[in-house]
Amino acid sequence: MRKRCLYFGLLGCVFALAASGCVKSSEEHHNNRFTIKAVINFSVAPWDDSAYELLIPLKKVYQAPNPFIRINIWGNPEFQQPETLNLSGENNSRETGRAIFQPILNDSLPEILTGSVYFATLKQGVPVSGTFNLSTSDGKIFKGQFQATWGNEKPPYIR
Repeated sequence: MRKRCLYFGLLGCVFALAASGCVKSSEEHHNNRFTIKAVINFSVAPWDDSAYELLIPLKKVYQAPNPFIRINIWGNPEFQQPETLNLSGENNSRETGRAIFQPILNDSLPEILTGSVYFATLKQGVPVSGTFNLSTSDGKIFKGQFQATWGNEKPPYIR
């Protein structure tokens, strides 16, 4: 009888672990399909060149009441076909942009992010979609899928 109880107890644990693994996989799968509604704006780069600013809101938590990822893309490129931008976080002229995380948008110190941003398309006036896989130097990881609508008009060119 004792062996039988032990057997069914172990069998129950195996089923519980398997079920929790299935639930986790289902949640992960669901989260990967969740599309974040973002905004893309015309902007300017620090040296007065054309740029885009992609603002991706994140889930609010106690430590981050208004968290955002800000991705700056320099040169106003248009991608007719899928394109991936690799961001090293280094401040050099070869970079095509940069990404930062702010726990409170425009009211907290930015953390530089490294990683990649994939654009399915990037064309002015058309919704912009893609994915991001970015991280901070201390190991925080930000992954997701976004769809951005245009939030402003192109500024006049200044030189």
